[in-house]
Amino acid sequence: MKRRIKILGVIPARGGSKSIPHKNIASLAGKPLIYYTIREAKKSKLLDAFIVSTDDPKIARIARSLGADVPFLRPKRYARDRSPDIEYLRHALEWLKLYRGSKPEVVVMLRPTSPLRTSRDIDGIIRFILKAKCDSVKSVSLPYPHNPFKMWFLDTKTKKMKPLLLTRYFKKLGTDVPRQLLPTVYWQNGLVDATRAKFIWRGRVFGPDMRGFVTDPRRSADIDGPEDLKRAAALMRKLNLL
Repeated sequence: MKRRIKILGVIPARGGSKSIPHKNIASLAGKPLIYYTIREAKKSKLLDAFIVSTDDPKIARIARSLGADVPFLRPKRYARDRSPDIEYLRHALEWLKLYRGSKPEVVVMLRPTSPLRTSRDIDGIIRFILKAKCDSVKSVSLPYPHNPFKMWFLDTKTKKMKPLLLTRYFKKLGTDVPRQLLPTVYWQNGLVDATRAKFIWRGRVFGPDMRGFVTDPRRSADIDGPEDLKRAAALMRKLNLL
C-alpha cells in the first residue's frame, strides 16, 4: 500500500452471513464471490489503494491469495448482523492512521455482493466526487420496477392503509395518479459508494451534499440468497463480465 493515500477503496466482507454461509467467498461461476470485486479494484486507475475489512480468517486468507491487502481482522463487535457501516469504516480509518500513518480523503465502498461492478464504475464515481466537489456519491439505477409513489403502509390487524408518499397531485387526484405523472425515481444499487473521509471521522457515512451516479440497471444484481448467485452468473455471461 502506498504511504500517501488520497483515494481508498474498502471492501467489507464479514463472515457471519445467514442467507448463504460465508457468502462473500461463495462460488460464483467458479470463483469466490469476493474475487470479482478484488479484480475490478485492482484494475482501477484512480484508487490509490484498497483493503479488505473482514472478521473472518478464512475470508482474509482467500482475499490475500487473490492479491488484496488485508491489514487486520475486524473486531467481532463491528461485524454483527446489525452492525452499521460506520463502524467498520471508522475502524479501518483509525487503524490506517495509527499503524500506517495514512489518512485518506475519499473512501470508496466496494461491497462483494455487487459482483457486476466494473473498474469503470469505480473510476467514474471517483471522477464524479472529485469534479463535483460534493460530499458523497451513490450509484443508482433507472428504472426501479416498483415506484414508491404506488406503495402503501398496511396495518396488519385492521388492514387500513396509508400511502407511503404523496405526489403533488394528491389534493386533486388523491392516490389515483397515472403512471406518466409519477416522479422519476432511482434505486440505490450498492455497486459503488464514495464519501469524504471527514464525515466518517465525524460518525456519519455520508455528507449532506449527496449526488447520484447513474449505472446500467442490468448490473445492479445484489447477492442475498442462493438463487441470486445463479442469476448473477447468467448475467455476467450475457454481459461478458466473467
